[in-house]
Order: sequence, then C-alpha cells, then structure tokens
Amino acid sequence: MSRLATAAALACLALSACATPRADKVSFEEAFGSASPPAPEEDFPLPAPVRKPKRVLAAPGAELPSARKSQELEAALAFFVNQSRAYRTQVERGSPMTASQVNNWEQITAALDAFLERPTARTSSLDIVRARVTLEAELEEDARAYGDIPPELAEAVMGRVSLLAVRMTEVRGLLVKSTRQAPRLSWPISPVSVTSHFGERVHPIKGEVRDHLGVDLAARRGQGVAAAAPGVVLRAGWNGAHGYQVEVQHAERVVTRYSHLSRVLVEPGEILERGDVLGLAGDTGLATGVHLHFELWEDGQPMDPLDGLGSSDEAVAGGIPISQR
Repeated sequence: MSRLATAAALACLALSACATPRADKVSFEEAFGSASPPAPEEDFPLPAPVRKPKRVLAAPGAELPSARKSQELEAALAFFVNQSRAYRTQVERGSPMTASQVNNWEQITAALDAFLERPTARTSSLDIVRARVTLEAELEEDARAYGDIPPELAEAVMGRVSLLAVRMTEVRGLLVKSTRQAPRLSWPISPVSVTSHFGERVHPIKGEVRDHLGVDLAARRGQGVAAAAPGVVLRAGWNGAHGYQVEVQHAERVVTRYSHLSRVLVEPGEILERGDVLGLAGDTGLATGVHLHFELWEDGQPMDPLDGLGSSDEAVAGGIPISQR
C-alpha cells in the first residue's frame, strides 16, 4: 500500500473513532440506573415532534445583571444544611420527620420569603441558583431519610422553588409576553374529562383527607400533553409523588403544572407556545392509574383550573383569559 493510501486509511479511522451518535435526552434517573418510565402503548400514535424553542435561557450567571450577593441568605442556607444533616443522623431511616426538622424548614422558607422581597435589580442570580439547588437537594435527602414528609411542608417548599425560578426569569428579562396581558389558557389534553376535582378529597392511596391542588384529567398512556398557554419551562423531570412533572411559567405570574407523565419532552428554559407538546401522559409517581394531574397557580396560590379555564368547549375554541374567571 502506498504512503498516500495508508494516510487516507488512517484518516478515515480517526474520523470514525471521533464520530459519536447524537445523544438522546435522558433523565437523571435513566442515566444513573433507576427504573426508566414505561413506554407508551404501541396502539396510541405519538404526538407530533415538539417545536424547537425560539429562545433558551442562558447558563446560570451568564450575561445577567450584577448584584451583590446576600450574606444573610448565604448564612441561612449554610445553617439550614448543617442542621438538616445533624437531624437526619439522629433518626432511623423511615422514621417520621421530627418537629425540629419541620421547624428548620419553616425557618429557611421564612428566610427565602425575606430574600424574595428584594427588588429584582438587587437580586443576585448566584443567590437564586444556590437557594434553589439547596432546597431541592435537601428535600430529596429528607425524602430518603424520613418515612413521610408533611404534604403541606412539601408544597410550601416547592412553592418557594417556583418563586425562585420566576425571579430568575425576571432577572434575565425573559418574562413571557407583556405582564399587562393575561394569558389565554386552553386545556392540556383533549377530550376533557375531569375524574377528580379541585379541593379536599380522600387521597386514593394514602386514605387521608388532603387538599387536591389541581384536577385529574382522563388520559391514555402516551397521549400528548400540551402547554396550556405560551410560557417558559421552569422544571422538567422527576418530582417525587408527582412523578415526571413539567412546570411552565406564563405571563401575569401564572404557573401551570403537569404531573404523572410517562415521558418529558422539554427542558428547563425552553419557550413554548400554547399547544406545544411537553410530555406524554402516564402514571409515574403516586398514582392509581394513567391520568394527567393538572395544576393552575397564580401569585403562588393554587386555583381551580375549572375557574381559570371554563368549560372544555370554551378552551377548545381558543382559550379564555384567566382574568375572566
């Protein structure tokens, strides 16, 4: 073989060795060994491909307004983490959460409330990232250590996580559309059949009376779940009893949540239009069967989606402004 042919062959081998197939998006659980979510039923057609995002949020800290870090928040987070770790070492795995740890959570949520009272221009993006990562990590550690986390505590913590995500979008100047225009909402799944309403109910698995902070909609496994209005994805992934969940921030401080999905098809930071498919219906998390748990929040407070969206006929016809509820 000539030198030229040998060089060409070596070049081909080098190129083939460097080439790698396109990596598919996987969840943390799939990548690190826990059971992957069930596949959609073959007899149900997959939805159309998700529209490419028009804009993706920058990496944390990139091209953001500069603001001084909060020493008070930094100290509160450090104290909270140290106390949490100490309390977990004092109990057997599976024991109820102690009153001391509940109080510890209440203190950090109060510190976060004080931090969020800062004007947006004086809010450090690094503080937001640090606080959100700390909350999510410690909540996960507590879920492993304790037999049960009080549901009202879990909701309070996730409410602060959502507010931190909203503040980050404000800092980045990426609030969707004008804040003077109420979003027009449509039902995320069709046909609309409500199987469990908003408000108090007996939990179908726990057997306890609990607040149901959304509505359950009948669905088939693998059925496409659509964004109820234009917005930016705040969360997309596993969220404990909610299973695979997507959370979307809309205009006017309105947030929607979509739970028990079998597949998540979007990532945090994606900009969605109303009707974009964000996931597939399933029964992950604490669910008795395949359905979509749909929540509607405004200014950090849960709302009855039936009040916000009206009848399914109105929603399918093009949506109604939430301000008309």
